[in-house]
Amino acid sequence: MQLGNQYRLADGQLADRISPFLPLVLSPYALAKVRWQGDHVKRASLLSVDDALTLTKEFGRAQQLQLLVVGTAWALGALQTLAAVVFSTLSPPQPECVKGDDEVCTKALAAGQLCSLPREAWHWPSTGGSLVAEFDLVCSRSWVLYLQSSAFFIAVLAGCVLWQAGSERYGALLCGLSSLLASTAPSLWMYVAFRCASGLGVGGMGVAAYALAADLAGPSWRSFTGLLINCFFSVGCCLATLLAWWVPGWRSLAFIGGLACLAYTGSWSLIIESPLWLLLKARKGEATAALAAVALANGCRPPEHPLADPTALLGNTQRGLRDVLASSRLRRRLVLLAAAWFAAGAGYFGLMLLADGLSGGGGSSSGGGAAGTGGSTAGDDSVYINLLSGFAYEVPGIAAAGLAAERAGRKATGVAAFLQAGVCLVVSAVVGGTARRALVVAARFGLAAAYATLFLHTAELFPAVVREQGLGASNAFGRAGAALTPLFAFLQHQLRRSFVPLLVLGCLCFGAAVLSLGIPETLNEQYPDTIQDLNIQEQMKRKKSWRLALAGWSVPGTGAGAALRPSSSSASLPQRTASVASQLEARNA
Repeated sequence: MQLGNQYRLADGQLADRISPFLPLVLSPYALAKVRWQGDHVKRASLLSVDDALTLTKEFGRAQQLQLLVVGTAWALGALQTLAAVVFSTLSPPQPECVKGDDEVCTKALAAGQLCSLPREAWHWPSTGGSLVAEFDLVCSRSWVLYLQSSAFFIAVLAGCVLWQAGSERYGALLCGLSSLLASTAPSLWMYVAFRCASGLGVGGMGVAAYALAADLAGPSWRSFTGLLINCFFSVGCCLATLLAWWVPGWRSLAFIGGLACLAYTGSWSLIIESPLWLLLKARKGEATAALAAVALANGCRPPEHPLADPTALLGNTQRGLRDVLASSRLRRRLVLLAAAWFAAGAGYFGLMLLADGLSGGGGSSSGGGAAGTGGSTAGDDSVYINLLSGFAYEVPGIAAAGLAAERAGRKATGVAAFLQAGVCLVVSAVVGGTARRALVVAARFGLAAAYATLFLHTAELFPAVVREQGLGASNAFGRAGAALTPLFAFLQHQLRRSFVPLLVLGCLCFGAAVLSLGIPETLNEQYPDTIQDLNIQEQMKRKKSWRLALAGWSVPGTGAGAALRPSSSSASLPQRTASVASQLEARNA
């Protein structure tokens, strides 16, 4: 122990000379202490991103304003999604016979056999703000309605893959311009093309906005921020439902949504780029400027010490999606997460498209073939009430997920959320009336909780250098599940019942719950910086060897890895080292 104290007081040059002989003369406890103290002296004047955020307030006015601005992008994405796949496809008013005394036409319309009549025998009294009536998407053309909904979600999927830096900004600009053009589309195919363009923008805004909000928050507030931003989507859905209730008509909604997205571009100057992302891109000067902007907005002085250089991470070659697939551990995590995201996307957006048929008793969910005979019309209040109640229940679902994730863990919370949604959906498939609608609303509670937990859990399961790729790939599978939801609406229309779609969605949730049991827990776990760090951590957990642990603790804490943030619940390097040292001291005693 005396030699350890002399080593601590020695300068760096002397330390480098005597360090090879330390294992011969020091006890394991002293060696662990010396390794940390020597590394701590070398980096005493350097700060990690988390240290800098802690010094400048972890959730001050800068982080709150950032959350509000990027969360607005999620709310606008909700407006674009609902306007494209729900409100524009509501069932039109009941068609009428051209000749009032045509008994054959009157009987056919009363029996819901519109397609048995020639087109010249009936007409729409008004479009009712529905895409179905304006472009005559009934009978042999009803498939186009489901196709345009799938095309929008496929475009959102492509946006998740293609967009990266700046997508929350340019995505909003693309959404605004394309929505304005869609509101004036003279033909159906031009409308579909403009809606696909807006879907590209929506896909880019989601993941980028989440990263901007979470990366700027301090370590102890990061989980809270990541969960809170999900509430903006639910609140946006509520506001979009109220807007559609007040201003029915797909052209009006597209025009208002386009203006809102263009107005949002005026808030670009308020967004602070992620210091962590800038540091990983070797833009240390801009990262320092971003932290200075945070300190100024929070009323603090910028940190006096410079940021640590992530030289080890910048030189790491395993930084792409191909490297994620090459790692057996990360590949297994990605497969399990893909299944969970797929089920969450199919269930969440599937209930959106089924809302019309559920409100009208199980008829057409998108209004395509029933022509107002089974679903709710655009002027019917029941569909808006059901949607609004479901979106309102999502907010307490996200809040419950936040409380459970910090106590029971991410995995247990996700499994419980999927099980709750699955039970509600399966039971709702065999009941009817008010009980079915109440169970569907309760299912949205669980699906919102599952979605919020997946965002938080996925971001913690991948190392920092490939987190963007892992989160983007997982989110893409969620959009793939959403792209299949028009098939459930088609089944509901063809069968004139909601039994099969609800049962399939419930089974998907049960399958996701079972597969989620294989996803590792990240609560109170160290956040790895590289794939190599992840492999070392897994080896330490499996072998339970103090020799491997002693060598492993020195790896994540050295070099540039310390410049990146750990998870919100992970212990710092001095705490981890002190814990190992205390265990070794007790063993030697």
